[in-house]
Amino acid sequence: MTVKFMSLASGSSGNCYYLATDNTAILVDAGIGIRTIKKVFKERMLNLEGIQAVLVTHDHADHIKAVGHLGEKHGIPVYTTPEIHEGMKHSYCMTERLSPERTRFIRKEETFSVGDFTITCFEVPHDLSLIHISEPTRRTPIS
Repeated sequence: MTVKFMSLASGSSGNCYYLATDNTAILVDAGIGIRTIKKVFKERMLNLEGIQAVLVTHDHADHIKAVGHLGEKHGIPVYTTPEIHEGMKHSYCMTERLSPERTRFIRKEETFSVGDFTITCFEVPHDLSLIHISEPTRRTPIS
């Protein structure tokens, strides 16, 4: 099976990735505007209506901007944890609120399938509030 990967955007201004096989297409995050997503899909001759899921990795602004629109206006199921969904409800940047009815809640260490893809949710530290740096001549961390 061939898997196609395309980055629509990557960085602090937005993250959105397209993964597809011949039978299944998903987005990982949708942190750019819906018009940008539609423009890229049109340029690449992709069908937005063929997207079977949006997977949300976390609730930072640069990962969720168009998630609500894709779920509510296009009826695409959105997969995320209850905690991330709660964070999205309070985000200023989502162009459209995502209802719980459009959300497929997943849990850490849970494996699920979307078409040809088997997906396992796991936690990865992203932002740390404190960084420890040890100087080579010191034995104790500097915070």
